[in-house]
Amino acid sequence: MLPSVLFVLLAGLPVSIQPEQLLGEDSTPPFAISQPPGEHPSFHIQREPVAGGAELITVFGKLQDPASNTERLDVPLVSVLRDTLGESDPETQRLRYVWILTSTRPTPLQRLASAFSFLCFRTGTKHHSNTIPSPAIDLAAPAKSVLPNLLGNGLQSAEFDPLGVLVRSSTRSYRGNSSDYKKLHLYQALGALDGLNRSDTLDRSEDGRDILPDTQLREIYSRLRLSDRTLGGLVRQNKLSRFYGMETTRRAEILGHNWELLRQRAELAGLYFQPLAPPDAAPTQALLWVARHDLEHPANQRFDRQFLNIANPWSDPRLQHWTGYTEVRYLDAENRATTPDAPGARPVEMIPLAFYSLDHPRAPLLLADFRNSLKPKRGELVRHGATSLVTGVFGITRFGNWPFFIGDSALTFVQARHGAAVDRSARLQSYSQAREFLSVDSSLDPKLKAELLHRLDHLALNPLENRISTEATVANEQYAALLRYAGSSHGLEAKLERDRRKELDSYTRSAAMRFFAGLGRAFQGSPRNDSTDPRLRAELASYRSAAYHIRFLEQVLASSPRPEVTWDRNTIRQSIEALSSGAPANPQAAHLIARVFTGSQDSELRFSCLRALNRLDIEEAHNELWRLSQAPSTQDSWRAVCLLYFKGYAPTGQGAALGGGQ
Repeated sequence: MLPSVLFVLLAGLPVSIQPEQLLGEDSTPPFAISQPPGEHPSFHIQREPVAGGAELITVFGKLQDPASNTERLDVPLVSVLRDTLGESDPETQRLRYVWILTSTRPTPLQRLASAFSFLCFRTGTKHHSNTIPSPAIDLAAPAKSVLPNLLGNGLQSAEFDPLGVLVRSSTRSYRGNSSDYKKLHLYQALGALDGLNRSDTLDRSEDGRDILPDTQLREIYSRLRLSDRTLGGLVRQNKLSRFYGMETTRRAEILGHNWELLRQRAELAGLYFQPLAPPDAAPTQALLWVARHDLEHPANQRFDRQFLNIANPWSDPRLQHWTGYTEVRYLDAENRATTPDAPGARPVEMIPLAFYSLDHPRAPLLLADFRNSLKPKRGELVRHGATSLVTGVFGITRFGNWPFFIGDSALTFVQARHGAAVDRSARLQSYSQAREFLSVDSSLDPKLKAELLHRLDHLALNPLENRISTEATVANEQYAALLRYAGSSHGLEAKLERDRRKELDSYTRSAAMRFFAGLGRAFQGSPRNDSTDPRLRAELASYRSAAYHIRFLEQVLASSPRPEVTWDRNTIRQSIEALSSGAPANPQAAHLIARVFTGSQDSELRFSCLRALNRLDIEEAHNELWRLSQAPSTQDSWRAVCLLYFKGYAPTGQGAALGGGQ
């Protein structure tokens, strides 16, 4: 008898809804994983003041202690520097550096081993790191990493590759391992931010949102997500909101698709499917089980290994004499999970078969096979060896050999369509997020979780990677070093002041002027003034406020041709007034205000636009007033008003004179 009768209840229902919602409030899905009542959240944030008018915001995660396997440690994972200029106004705040505290500088032995392409295992683990961590990204200047990446790729292809097999293979291996190591911890940081974003605890709903608003949290998430793309740093800030929406939608679709696909394949094979979900989120991992009783009395089960990627359990003699990990679950007459004292409850001994990641494009990714621990790693070794042989030894690259590019692209397309895991970055992300999930999860049996962590640890192919058991120690030590650096007057405070001066120069000087000024300082050796200047703060605050309102108007105009329909007109008016009064005159502001006037049909908002253009007192604003007065799309009554503002005569009785703006 198929043990998956319960799955029939789920078939045909929307996959975006969680299993608990599908089964109803009073029903219990099989092996449902939920956060115990009253448990503290897995992620929370803390704020530490930094001298000079800044804050260090840190995301903490409650990770499982590898030693005790029961105690949960409060581990700092990600730190962000927010430059507030000593004010609480969000308009003048700017996010700066992001530190991923679990990422460390590799040891010399790790660096040496990473240059050998045939070394696909750990060559050592860094147990301690008391040095100041390097920032993963500068949120205020994300484009700084684009040019070095392009130059590195060009240097590899033009200079290192022609020098022979030894140089080509070693440099490509070192650069590849370094890139994978950065991506691994980048995806871990994204998992922590995602966990913080979905938390509905007091830390996130009240105090937490005061510390880190949703807009800033999404900006950090989007910038980190874009940092693993070659040209991701060139994405403008006003596009981040759209990117975040597209990314979260895509991820939800992937999770829903893989959840349904794996559930259906388990049902057809007669196996038990257990989705594993973080608190208040969709399932991101899954386990497949088989009942020992079903193995003792096997029916004529059909087994198709497509998408499951495991051997047939019904003809495997190893399961008949299984001595590994098992769990006893209690099921009712309909094979639904229940309590031991429930009427009709019967014990069923379950044997785990496989552990999957649901957050992988096109098909679930097998991360652990309980009967064949080498299988997931063997697949990674084959892919890594093939890449090293083709590019490192033979020197054949996708962009240097067009026939190879066409053939490899066609093969990759076909394999991906059949569910093969061909994307290295996607596999790294699934692996990293599975580690993060197991580290913060408190619902699985400790023995099962320890075995899963051991199997994930065994998947490591990168010599630069450290063991999971040392990451908590390293993160705490690096966070302590970062706090010492933030508290030093010659440390983070001085660096922040230099960054502010560079930022102010970007508003007041052209790129050519900044370039020659930098050359002058380099040749003359003139010392930089790192002391705090109140006038600099006030001037920088005005420029930041203007940039804030410009981004807001760009977002308003991009969302709808009628601004007052989708946005509050009072909020729009406040931004327009701010750009024309206290903020420095900006030609872009004049253009945006004129666009708001053209798109709006609200008379009060239109008069606010005209008053703002009149007060800007720059050539671009006067040109916009003249253009509006001569535009065919402008009504005759409004043309006269625009012309009066252009000549400097502000009309009175505006609403009555124009009949309420009609």
